[in-house]
Amino acid sequence: MRKSVVIVGDSPLALLVGRLLDRNLARESHIEVIHLTRDDSLVYAPHITSLLGKHSFPSKSGLYNNVSCRRTTIKQINLIDRRVITTGGVIDYDSLFLDLTPSFLSPEITKISQQASRLINEIKAKINSGRQVRARVTFAGEDAMSWQMALALSSDVSACPVAVQRALIVQAQYPNISKLKDFLAENGVVSRKSVAPLPGLTINTPTAPLKNRLVRGALLDEKDNFVLRDTLNPEGHPETIIVDSSNRHQQDLLRVDQTLAVQIKSNMERFLAGDRQKSISSPRSSGILKGQNNNFVWIGNLQSSHLRAKLISALDHKFYRQLIA
Repeated sequence: MRKSVVIVGDSPLALLVGRLLDRNLARESHIEVIHLTRDDSLVYAPHITSLLGKHSFPSKSGLYNNVSCRRTTIKQINLIDRRVITTGGVIDYDSLFLDLTPSFLSPEITKISQQASRLINEIKAKINSGRQVRARVTFAGEDAMSWQMALALSSDVSACPVAVQRALIVQAQYPNISKLKDFLAENGVVSRKSVAPLPGLTINTPTAPLKNRLVRGALLDEKDNFVLRDTLNPEGHPETIIVDSSNRHQQDLLRVDQTLAVQIKSNMERFLAGDRQKSISSPRSSGILKGQNNNFVWIGNLQSSHLRAKLISALDHKFYRQLIA
């Protein structure tokens, strides 16, 4: 009887797990591997260095040989019945990986780009008519993708006429990482709390592919986070591995995610083979941000915006190029 393995997720982590399965498990005639995602585009945040420019994202489905990648919206997951309910129908599974990393989708990035461009054009028109104007673009999320988008827009604004630079403020929710606060400020992104409210544009936080409460049969704590074993399985559901959104807001280092993907893929294979799964070591918060003149990298307590940041960024970029080649 053919077995079904389902991956749900929009972030690079879901793709990394899918690519690992694509090389071996998905090649087996009795195994079907399906990747369900809201967006077929692979969005790697450190590549967004200009918000107003054109964006080109690789196709996830084009990076698979044996995995079926389907663009859809997940309505509900029933762990008891082992079913994923989507806008396109119901999919039964034998093994499930649920990646709840919050992500901006490519159509959302395009819309934000258009909104920011429209705001800048309105500011230019008011300045040209002799009117005084002050406006802001606020990124509400305290997450790596929001910070990178803010940095990208700040870079775009710095290329505008001086009058526009003075009129438009790019704001973000500052993190609890002291050196990162300094990096954002040095690159023209100010704290959301540092200036009085102004008219403008607010960009909401990126979203996960599914709300936790729509995963039926999983135990949630008082904050609606999943209660998971050290194998990242919900209690009573060894067929399911969940990476909760609560640990993923400040995580976008591909090579770090690859170490997590390898562990997830191995445990999925162990479950299908009837073997005991191993404990999964969740990586420390880690990420890359690209500013106008330099990069910032954090891996746990390690923080750098100098040579080490440049080296780690280069290695992660190389890994990304190999991934989409």
